[in-house]
Amino acid sequence: MSRKLIEVHDIKKVFSGVAVLEGIDFDLEEGEVHALMGENGAGKSTLSKIISGIYQADGGTMLVEGERRSFANTREAVRHGVSIVTQEFSLLPDFSVAENIFLTDDRYYRSGFLSDRRAMAEKTRELLALFGMERDIDPYEKVEDLSVAQMQVIEILKAVSTNARTIILDEPTASLSTKEIDQLFEIVRKLKKEGVGFIIVSHKINEIYEISDRITVLRDGRLILNGAATKELKQSDLIKAMVGREVNNLYGDRSDHLDKDWSREEVVLEVRDMVDENRYLKHISFQVHKGEIVGFSGLVGAGRSELVRCVFGADRRTEGKVYLHGKEIPADRIRASVAERIGFVSEDRKRDGLLQEMSVIKNIGLAKLAASKRALIDWKKDAEDCAEMIRRMRIKTADVDMPIKGLSGGNQQKVLLAKWILLAPEVLIVDEPTRGVDIGAKADIYAILKELAAQGMAIVVVSSEIPEILGICDTIYVMREGKVTGVLNAAEAEEEKIGYFSTVG
Repeated sequence: MSRKLIEVHDIKKVFSGVAVLEGIDFDLEEGEVHALMGENGAGKSTLSKIISGIYQADGGTMLVEGERRSFANTREAVRHGVSIVTQEFSLLPDFSVAENIFLTDDRYYRSGFLSDRRAMAEKTRELLALFGMERDIDPYEKVEDLSVAQMQVIEILKAVSTNARTIILDEPTASLSTKEIDQLFEIVRKLKKEGVGFIIVSHKINEIYEISDRITVLRDGRLILNGAATKELKQSDLIKAMVGREVNNLYGDRSDHLDKDWSREEVVLEVRDMVDENRYLKHISFQVHKGEIVGFSGLVGAGRSELVRCVFGADRRTEGKVYLHGKEIPADRIRASVAERIGFVSEDRKRDGLLQEMSVIKNIGLAKLAASKRALIDWKKDAEDCAEMIRRMRIKTADVDMPIKGLSGGNQQKVLLAKWILLAPEVLIVDEPTRGVDIGAKADIYAILKELAAQGMAIVVVSSEIPEILGICDTIYVMREGKVTGVLNAAEAEEEKIGYFSTVG
């Protein structure tokens, strides 16, 4: 019989008078992957943070390898073999990769001062080699210069470096490419054989069926499914347990768009010969027509995010022009894009999309306020608009005036979308629209994007999830190393074709 690494019994947690966990039981065995699933706000991350010492429970007990524990902080948890990788990065941008991984490791200090940077760098290279990234990331490189995917890898390596017996991964693959996910899962399988247990919080059902041994489902802070064997659980039953309703068609019906000739429709957005300041983008041109959803696919590092950031004006471009209804938009000016009602949902909501200390309702109203020409703010109207977006997007929040940082990652993503949808943009650019979002919320977001397109909005979607690109896009551009290597319409697009253009096209 396997040894129990973690056992929690009757765990309770209350925030601002609202119960977010009510009598939860959960356990993790030695050498297994136990998936923790549920919609945003279900309590998954809260339970993970209690186990890892970020939060303290308001009731119940926890055993770690048979000993009763209650951690006051994450350092105490790490000392007892429990480490967590949260979905919101906790890296120090001005510090090097090696320093971020080993910043709290006493082995590299003497008299309170860092003493052996060379040894730290060598150990970092060994860890990077586990991901096959020892040639891609320099241990001395500052974290602020890394991509989002590379930052995710560093967070995971931090947990591996502690020699933890229990590792909690909260949305670990949200920013990883298919290759990086495969590498991560190989590391998980290797560590499983050594007796390490993993708790994985994720919304990606296919990945959970690939890597997990058991599944527990929470909904609205309550235990719905407790430790069901993954191989015996039907996906339809899992989805129903998560959302409390049937979700039969995640992407909805777009059969009427399969053979549509978009060249007959009005061109809303046109991009010509785009080149970024690093000259990674190679003269990229594309059009988006009225009511069309254009998708950009490709591996991490293909240049998709760089492209849309240049289009919006968030990053500088050295060549290229952007036109809205034939009118040129000034280069490198976010304010000009917002004034012309071009919306941009960035892939990194914490760094670029939301003001973490500001309230939910003020975050939602930011873009509309920025574009407004009113001399005075109509607080009542703005509050009504924001309340409508909260209802429409099914945002779970105890109070509209609470700081955005108090929401789950998925609900923060909904707020970010709501901020731009409230602007009623002519063009909506969405970079990773469902990153860290549960399956029920994904269906809601897809339905909203399709509804907006049906109303005539031109939409650009960047996504690392090929099924998402295939499910909602009318035209698909595939990128590789800063170039467009393939253009597919909805009728001819297939996962194999996208894979081909992403790697060898």
